[in-house]
Amino acid sequence: MRVFACMASSLDGKIGPAKTTQFVSITSAYDMNHLKTLRDEADGVLFGAGTFRTWPKAHEGHDPSRKPRHFILSHSLALDSRTPLFKSTNIPLTIFSSSKEAVDDACFPEHVKVVLTPEGPGQISFILEQVKTQGVRSLLIEGGGTVLYQFIEARALEELFLTVTPKLIGQAQAPELLGGQTLSSPPKLKVLSSQQVNDELYLHLGMVYSSTIESSRRRET
Repeated sequence: MRVFACMASSLDGKIGPAKTTQFVSITSAYDMNHLKTLRDEADGVLFGAGTFRTWPKAHEGHDPSRKPRHFILSHSLALDSRTPLFKSTNIPLTIFSSSKEAVDDACFPEHVKVVLTPEGPGQISFILEQVKTQGVRSLLIEGGGTVLYQFIEARALEELFLTVTPKLIGQAQAPELLGGQTLSSPPKLKVLSSQQVNDELYLHLGMVYSSTIESSRRRET
């Protein structure tokens, strides 16, 4: 299964302003068009509870006939089921939580599936196996920063489409690209392609993890 992500970052590593309760774009309309194009390549879209709260709607691409499965990571399951995404019964929705109490108490519409996940390092692998059972062959990660961090830390992310916008958010509490967390073994990034559109830089990056690098070195020797 292809696992790729699309994110946008300011020059100071922020993905949006601090303390916002609704979606605030830091990039151009072209970038949103770029995101929709990537959504058309996916049959599954995954994001965290914070992203859901700022955009509680379907993550749609350009093709209205495509209805990718939606997946939300939320420990507490404190999600408003009155929002448009929950009312879109034609969009399969699965919510992952590591809290047994939250899952036991969950009360969502019948078309919404809630899955209890293990905690710790095996969580992302478990989630990906669950996603595969639903027939997903291409999964797009849309954030936020903590979710992106989890997939990179688990060495599950293969590609990152990153839009770099020439802005400075300048707020210490603004959300960061990796959720302000430290990677135990940062991957090497390979630039697969790059493009400048007006003042924005569009990068397509491949993730090369340490085990892959070490294996390649052993083959060379």
